Amino acid sequence: MQLFGNRITAPKALMIREIMVNDSCVVVTLDRALFLRAGEQLWFEGTQPVVERLDGSRVRPPRTWCTVTWAYKLL
Repeated sequence: MQLFGNRITAPKALMIREIMVNDSCVVVTLDRALFLRAGEQLWFEGTQPVVERLDGSRVRPPRTWCTVTWAYKLL
């Protein structure tokens, strides 16, 4: 999944394992797949993903992150 903006709201049920943060070279890989229901919100505090569930509780799933360098070749 690619995260655009500061906070997203899941438009439908999603299962996420890896998150690429837009406008940076950070890729976050979750230790376990994360299930988001429609209407739940996801955002980052630093490199820590935070999920606000429909009942108002907040979850910070365990993760690893790395910096990736992208290379492009014009054809």
